Amino acid sequence: MGRIAGWLILLGLGTLCGSWYGSEISGILIAGLLASVAAGALCEWLLPAPGSMWGGALVSLLATFIPDWLFFLPALAFEAGVGLGSMVPATRSVGMKVPQTEDSRLVWPRLLLALLPAFFWLVPGMADLIQFRGLPQRYALLALLTSALAQGGGLTCAHLAVAKGRVWQIEDTERYRIRQLHGRINDLDEERAQATRMAHLTERTRIARDIHDNVGHLLTRAIMQTQAGRVVAQSKGDQSTEQVFDSVGKTLDEAMTTIRRSVHDLEDEGTDFASQMEDASSEASMGRLQVDLNNGIKTAPAPVCRCLASIVREALTNTVRHSSAKSAQVILRDLPAFWQMVVQDDGGIQHSQPDSSRHKKPELQRGMGLADIEARARALGGTANSGPNQKGWKVFVSLPKEPWFNRSATEHVEDRKVMA
Repeated sequence: MGRIAGWLILLGLGTLCGSWYGSEISGILIAGLLASVAAGALCEWLLPAPGSMWGGALVSLLATFIPDWLFFLPALAFEAGVGLGSMVPATRSVGMKVPQTEDSRLVWPRLLLALLPAFFWLVPGMADLIQFRGLPQRYALLALLTSALAQGGGLTCAHLAVAKGRVWQIEDTERYRIRQLHGRINDLDEERAQATRMAHLTERTRIARDIHDNVGHLLTRAIMQTQAGRVVAQSKGDQSTEQVFDSVGKTLDEAMTTIRRSVHDLEDEGTDFASQMEDASSEASMGRLQVDLNNGIKTAPAPVCRCLASIVREALTNTVRHSSAKSAQVILRDLPAFWQMVVQDDGGIQHSQPDSSRHKKPELQRGMGLADIEARARALGGTANSGPNQKGWKVFVSLPKEPWFNRSATEHVEDRKVMA
C-alpha cells in the first residue's frame, strides 16, 4: 500500500505542476494522466514478468513528442523502479535468475531487453534538456532529477517488499518448526505418562501377587490349623476351647475374604485392558494380517481381560494359519449386562491344507483352538460361537457381567485350569 500511495502522490503532484505551468488543466494533460495510470496499472498487474515495464516505457517515449507529459515522468520512473526491484534480486545490482544450462549468448540480450524499459524515462528528459533553453531547460533538469529520485524510491520499495516477504517466510518456517517441536514434546510427554502408568500397573500387579503368594498361604494354613484345633477340642468335649477356635476361625475367614477382595481389586486396577488387546492383536497377526481393533471396553476385571486377550490371540492365529485372509476386524462392546467380542476376517479357506478344520461341516468344526475358545468363555459363564460368515470366518464371544457385581461369589474363579 505504501508504494501505491507514493505513486498516486507523484501523479497528483505532476498534475498540479502541469496545470500551474499551463495555467489550466488541458485535455493533453488529462490524456497524459490517464496514460500514466494505465501504464502503472499494467505494470502492477504483470509484475514480475519481464515485459511489465514496457507500458511505462511507451508513455515515456510519447512524452518526447508531447512536452506536457513531462510532468508525469517521476511517476513513470517510480513505477519503473518498482518493476526493476521486483525483477532483480536484492543482493545484486543487475542480473536475473536464468537456468545454468542456457547459452550465455542468449542470456545477456534477454537481460538487456527486460531491464532496458526501466530507463526509457531518460529519453524525453534528455531530449528536452538539449532542445530547450532558459526556464524550460531548468524544468527539464528538475524533471530528470526528480525522476531519478523517484526511481530510487520505487527500487527501495520493491526491495523492502521482497525483504518483507522473506521475513514472513522465515517466520512461517520458524512457526512450523515450533509446532513440530511442540508435537514431539507432547508425544514424549504422552509416552512418559504411559510408561509411568504401566509402571504403576505393574507394581500393583506385583503387590497383589505377593500378597496372594505369601499372606494368602499363611492365612490358609492358619485356618486349617484352627479347624484342626477345633476338631480336637470338640473330640475332647472342651466346649470353651472349641468356642475359642471357632471365633478365631471366623476372624481368619473374614481376614481371608478381605485379602482376597483387596488382591482382586489390585489386580483389576493393575490390568490395562486396552494395552492387552492391542498386544494380543499385534502379536497374533504375525505381521501377515492387517488387524483393525475397535475397542469399546475401557476396563474389565483381570480374568475377563485375560480371557478375551487369549481368545483374540487364538482367533487371529487360526486366521493366519488356516485362511487366506488379508485383514481382520476385532470389535469389543461394553453392554449393560454383557461384554461382547467379535473377530471377523475377510479370507476364505486355504484349500492347500486338507487337514484344516474349516473343510469340515459346521458341526464337526471343533478343533483344539475352537474348543479352547469355548472352554475359556464357559469358565466365566459366557458363550462362544465360531463359523463361516460372509466371505470369511467369525468368532463371537459373550461374557456376562452379573458374576462380577459381587466379587466374593467368584473369588475362586481363577483357580479353574482353563484360565491358566
